[in-house]
Amino acid sequence: MCIISFLHVFFFPLYDMSTTRGNLRTYMDFEQSLCMNNIRKRKTWKHGRCPRYGIVTIMQGGRLGNQMWEYASVWALARRTGLEPYVPQCIRVKLDQLFEQLTVPTFEEIGHCPVEINYFVKSLEAWNYTNQSIILPKYSIQIDLVLTWVQDIVQEFTINKKLLKKSQQVLHLAIKDFQMKNYTFVGVHVRRTDYIGYLKRKHNTQPAEPIFYKTAMKIFEKKYQNVVFIVVSDDPLWCWKKFGYKSNVYVASKQQKNSPALDLAILASCNHSVYDYGTFGEWGAILAGGETIYYNLSHHSSARIGQLMKNWQTIEEYQRNHI
Repeated sequence: MCIISFLHVFFFPLYDMSTTRGNLRTYMDFEQSLCMNNIRKRKTWKHGRCPRYGIVTIMQGGRLGNQMWEYASVWALARRTGLEPYVPQCIRVKLDQLFEQLTVPTFEEIGHCPVEINYFVKSLEAWNYTNQSIILPKYSIQIDLVLTWVQDIVQEFTINKKLLKKSQQVLHLAIKDFQMKNYTFVGVHVRRTDYIGYLKRKHNTQPAEPIFYKTAMKIFEKKYQNVVFIVVSDDPLWCWKKFGYKSNVYVASKQQKNSPALDLAILASCNHSVYDYGTFGEWGAILAGGETIYYNLSHHSSARIGQLMKNWQTIEEYQRNHI
């Protein structure tokens, strides 16, 4: 956890509060400084009590998967320290479109309260007393803390009924031509497009070859009956060319592009998962529960998740355990 936090601080440095310290008078100003873009100013703010001690918050960074980790990191760090958790409106507004019972508030109720920037530290390791606040850098992933309460965070990320209904429609569409019963749905996440360049720059590696996904599919087909693979990808055409020959493979977004929210709901609705890399696929597998076969990529957050989650295995680990 410390290594991952350090890397994020190193590559994505904390916003330099000193340059705007004179302008950050209230938490309303402070919330704006945490967001990548200007957020909509509220016409009215609820005037609740001001924090008695410190708070935990985070800067916005990345897209849906990253922002789920940012939210979860604040949630877990607050549980660990007893500090009050808050996430900026720019994170909550996106997550509220997916989830129906998020408990970490925005700064709405304390927007009028004065903020003391001098009392903020950047990590749990630097936190020494309850009057100190913690502001995590963007892209922070507090894996060890979050997964300590994995079932609770899964409950926190309860997908709303509208998206769940749409995801179930996709699953039913995938089996409409079959006559079998008691299907086992395996969500397959295939990340390509922009991530191919990222893998080369950050990990000096190439994207997963089709053999990875095919081998993982064979593992699930051997273990379960009536397996149907639901492929979610940012490159559905590539997936159709590589796996479309299999009668039990359904490529979502092949004809009409789904929203990221619906794709996540689809992955979460499956029984098991095949996952390559990226925070989006991580959350799809975590929310699905069940077994996960993941791509063996060193120094990636998935490697640490695989160490902590007993139901996560690489293909190599699975083969060693089933000789």
